[in-house]
Amino acid sequence: MGIFDFLKKKKEERHYDPTNITVRDLGKGYIFEYGIETWTVTALFEYDWGNNYFTREFVIKNGTIEKFLHIEDDGGLVVTLSEKVKLRKLGEDVCDYMESNQKPPKKINYKGVTYYLDEKTPGYSKEIDAANWEELVSYNYLDEEEEKTLSIEQYDDEEFEVSKGIIIKEIEISNILPVADNY
Repeated sequence: MGIFDFLKKKKEERHYDPTNITVRDLGKGYIFEYGIETWTVTALFEYDWGNNYFTREFVIKNGTIEKFLHIEDDGGLVVTLSEKVKLRKLGEDVCDYMESNQKPPKKINYKGVTYYLDEKTPGYSKEIDAANWEELVSYNYLDEEEEKTLSIEQYDDEEFEVSKGIIIKEIEISNILPVADNY
């Protein structure tokens, strides 16, 4: 060790307690269990909703299936597990409404579940490794029991991404293992 080695930039230190890793600590490459399956975090997106309020979304895979794990901590942790849905699957009425109004309706019936618009939020998103933010408007829907979710993200006048999901408990995510450090 040289005399000036202490001036060199240290490697980024862990931001979590390695004996107690929680869903808040997830990162790209992490592995965890949900249900009876093992999932790997393959990508991480950050959302900026303004007023110093951020949420995270993890793209997760279990080998064949891709889902999204979204965490929001606004005074209480809300964890949503969702999967993509093609816009046309929401039905002709919804698609026609969106084409005419350039936004989704306040109520959507999908596969026998009625979803009600809970909030419309403008913001920005980016993959954690990317430099540029992308502008979006997020329309978040909940069912009557507030257990099922439907989300429509609008990126320009005619680009929409749809996902449906469920709200899960934080403790349903277990056995979280971080990516191995490269030493």
